[in-house]
Amino acid sequence: MKLNKSNVDAIALTEKGQAIYRDVDLIGFAVRSTTKSKSYIVERRHEGKLYRVTIGKTSEITPIEARKKAQTILAEISNGQYEKNKNVQNDEMTLEQAFNLYLKQRKLKPLSIATYHHCINTFIADWKSKPIFEISKKDVFDRFIKLTEYSPSQANLTLKMFGSIWRFAQVHCSTDENPILKHNPIDVIPAKRGWNKNKVRTRHLDESNIHTFYNAVLNYFTERSLYEDASKNATRDLTLFIMYTGCRRNEAQTLMWENVDMENGLFVFKDPKNGDDHLLPMGDHLFEIIKQRYELRSNDFVFPSSNMSAKTNNHISGAQGMLKTISEQTGIQISLHDLRRTFATICNNLDYGPYTIKRLLNHRSGAKNDVTGGYVQVSIKKLRLAMNDIEAVYQGRLNCFD
Repeated sequence: MKLNKSNVDAIALTEKGQAIYRDVDLIGFAVRSTTKSKSYIVERRHEGKLYRVTIGKTSEITPIEARKKAQTILAEISNGQYEKNKNVQNDEMTLEQAFNLYLKQRKLKPLSIATYHHCINTFIADWKSKPIFEISKKDVFDRFIKLTEYSPSQANLTLKMFGSIWRFAQVHCSTDENPILKHNPIDVIPAKRGWNKNKVRTRHLDESNIHTFYNAVLNYFTERSLYEDASKNATRDLTLFIMYTGCRRNEAQTLMWENVDMENGLFVFKDPKNGDDHLLPMGDHLFEIIKQRYELRSNDFVFPSSNMSAKTNNHISGAQGMLKTISEQTGIQISLHDLRRTFATICNNLDYGPYTIKRLLNHRSGAKNDVTGGYVQVSIKKLRLAMNDIEAVYQGRLNCFD
């Protein structure tokens, strides 16, 4: 078939799958018809590799323009100059290709990258091989409803992440000559139903259980507790660290010795969640814990993995086992993030000001509606006093719940 305008216009969409219509004059130049669209493509095998390149939809580019582009691409393939992924900048880019490019060009933290991978590979894995701009509003809305039955918060997170990748792909793939004018399919969610409203979590330790939980942590021992090495009481000490500092779990478990100032009793959390380095003093009991850990240190991490082989340089992965054991012993169900919430509650009950609490939790001050916050500076001396008061509350030497 000669791929001219009349012949291309006459090609019908398929009822299922795809059909290829090849040009009789230019070998490797073809039209691919699917159930939704028709596109000009190039197919050519060179040195054992099959190159399949989408030039553009037949509704958006003329046969003459498509033929010229095909000739250029075929020549580059024959000369070995064409990079297989060079033209992954068109409306046939798959979700997986867009995601890989998104990760490559965006500066994301390891935790964010892991979350993206989990959401995509667990909840929308069947979309990975689809052209991202062919994932419809119906596809998105149906998946949102289905995921909401499983977890409303997970439905929000997964589809919002997909929307971010889609927007990135639209900007990346659009050109002045061939802009992608489609609307982001996740726009259907707020238009038809609205995002799920997640219940704000409030669980924390209070006067009825704080001392029971604290004593259970202090008395938690495993077989590793008998070893005189860096793994000794690592899980217990990690939990106490979060109780005494209110820091985020990932910040605690990835804390490295290079960010601990033993001489001045300070921690420096480098580039945490909000992007600002966080300088935090140690309370007296926490200093003793860290001092003991410093004397037994064996790798770069303050809370190293229990795998103590010479080649291992990794950190602890959390405290799930310990929290489960304590829950069975005491009936207290708590997470490490709940301990951060407990820390903030204690600070508030001790009547420390909002700027001191923000400074301790490393929340941003000086937002657009908070001009004063940009001027208030909280001293290390004030912060250390607060840290010692928080330790005293856990130890029963100070009551903040009256």
